[in-house]
Amino acid sequence: MNELVKRRKKFFEMTGASAALFKTSDSLQDSTVSYFSGLPKQFLANNLLVIKPTGKPLLIKSLLEPKISVPGVTVKNINKRKQLEGILKKELKGVKKIALNKPLHTSFSLRALKKLIGKKKLVDASKQLGKMRSVKSAIEIEKISKACKIAESVAESIEGIFTKGMTEKRLGLEMESMLREKGDNTLPFPPIVASGKNATAPHSIPSTKRITKGLLMLDFGACFKGYCSDITRVFSVGKAGKKQQQLYANVFAAKQFSQSQIKTGVIMGEVFDKAAGFLKKETGFPLIHGLGHGLGLDTHDFPSGFLSGNKEKLQKDMVLTVEPGIYGKFGGIRLEDDVVVTKKGCRSLTNAPAELLLL
Repeated sequence: MNELVKRRKKFFEMTGASAALFKTSDSLQDSTVSYFSGLPKQFLANNLLVIKPTGKPLLIKSLLEPKISVPGVTVKNINKRKQLEGILKKELKGVKKIALNKPLHTSFSLRALKKLIGKKKLVDASKQLGKMRSVKSAIEIEKISKACKIAESVAESIEGIFTKGMTEKRLGLEMESMLREKGDNTLPFPPIVASGKNATAPHSIPSTKRITKGLLMLDFGACFKGYCSDITRVFSVGKAGKKQQQLYANVFAAKQFSQSQIKTGVIMGEVFDKAAGFLKKETGFPLIHGLGHGLGLDTHDFPSGFLSGNKEKLQKDMVLTVEPGIYGKFGGIRLEDDVVVTKKGCRSLTNAPAELLLL
């Protein structure tokens, strides 16, 4: 039994449903479609996936979308609503309970879906999906690991592609090109390139500002067969002062401390609290964002991650980011690595340098 079949079997055991519908559109991208079918994420626009406890998944897609063929998936092309109604009537014959990922539906799409299926019962399976996708399989971890290696190879190439005085936007485009060439022709998110004061905003947007001196923060990732990596590295353009070097060392120590708190059974909110306390003590700066998030088919995948007040416990084979950061007049210093939870700790998939790198 292959992994996709096992996932579908487990899903129906958890939900008690006899069919599931996962809809995607230009504005609604649900990676659950890839999770259960193996379809590439770039083909997720304007499609409807139907899965049942037995048999192949069925992808119903518009003729306007690219042709696609995936082993183990039946694809039907339509160009009229009546065709969709006819296919669903046949596929859902005898089905009484249909599962869906409700939080990713708008009220409009829910009304349209209810109109299509008639009096059949719709149930929200988002909690079950979250539990399933929180713990990664060996195959998923291997894909994430390869995405991590791609991101790290680009990090190691920054010195070669950076020229003093280039704009944040230009550096971001160069990085994006490398990430696409080495991995999937898609990205988890556009690279964050933030120099000097621009790095005081954790999610700064690359601008036409020229990078001439000071700290440079780069937050980026790669995709490999649909799975994401997400790392952040900090460089010094020109010689860094002692204060900058010390702050970097303190943030690195906070990252190492944070990772030392991670193991199976630990409450995620407690990891955040301890890490935030350590960071404040070492640097004098508060942790103004989460310590990290789940990683997988989505950049912000399940589990929700190291957030204040999160009572969820870490489980073996969860994959998360660890990203303490500080922001002030000096700019920003955030170090982000990706880890796999183990019984007694965590295994690093990426490793930020212990010292501030010079460009």
